[in-house]
Order: sequence, then C-alpha cells, then structure tokens
Amino acid sequence: MKSKIHKYLNQSIASVCNRLFLAVILSLTVCGSAFANPKGGDENLNFPGSDHFTHQFPQATAVNYKVKSQYTEVNFTWNGLQLQAFYDKQGTPLATARAIDKNNLPVNVQLNLQKNYGDGYISAAIEYADASDGLCYYVTVVGPKVSLLLHVSTSGDISVFKKMKP
Repeated sequence: MKSKIHKYLNQSIASVCNRLFLAVILSLTVCGSAFANPKGGDENLNFPGSDHFTHQFPQATAVNYKVKSQYTEVNFTWNGLQLQAFYDKQGTPLATARAIDKNNLPVNVQLNLQKNYGDGYISAAIEYADASDGLCYYVTVVGPKVSLLLHVSTSGDISVFKKMKP
C-alpha cells in the first residue's frame, strides 16, 4: 500500500513540476516579449520625442529606450551604425552620439591628444552632436596615475570633463 501511495505521489509531483516548468517558460516568453522594445512600428515607441525620432530616423532598427528623470535615452541601429539619441522631458531633441574608433578622430584632434596626453592611451571615443554646441568628441585617455574623460572640440581644443581612477 505504501509503495502505491509513494508511486502516486511521485507521479503527481512529476506532473505538477512539468506543468510548473511549462508555466514558467510561458510566462518568461510573454514577459520577455512585453519588455523587449524593438521598433516594429510607431506604436511601440511611447516616450516624449518619439514622433521626432521616427521622423528623423525612419529606418532605425533594434530601438530600445529608457525614460529617465530629466531625459530619455534611445539606443538604436541606423544604417549599420549603433547610435544614441537624447530627448528632454518635453520631447525636444538634445543630442545624438555614437562610439567611434580613435583613428576616426580628426587629424588635428589626434595630434593635440598625442601632444598633450602622449603618456596615456585612448580607450574610448564618442562623437557627440547637439543643437547648441554642434559636433564635439568625448575621449577617454588612460594614464599611469589617472584616467581622464576629455571634451574635445572639432578645432582640437581640449578640456578635462572628468577625472577618474584607472
């Protein structure tokens, strides 16, 4: 009698586990689909500035956005480039940015960086464009004692935006 009860309990537990496993997989699939935000149409974009974004970047793919307290950050692919766009709380465009290879910095910028920060190496470069300041670059230079995030104008003027520990 005990073995029959034990066998029945094992079968019941296995059945419940199988159902629970399927329920978990199904819920993960549904939740993953709900929170994934690839642009499949304008209806998927619901942030201040989404109308401007879809007009400015109609062929954007792999669109993901984060609404933050002061702005919205949109990460996307456009013409094979990984880009970011930023909008204020009212949906006004603030800036666009993209990572670039250090060798794609303008020659005068590379020369000034070599002249002023030759003991360090460039670990990252961002091309940044906004309506008020136009095009500029943010370059991370890692030195022996400190890493610097530099703001670099297209004319090659350099200012320290932030100091960091290496």
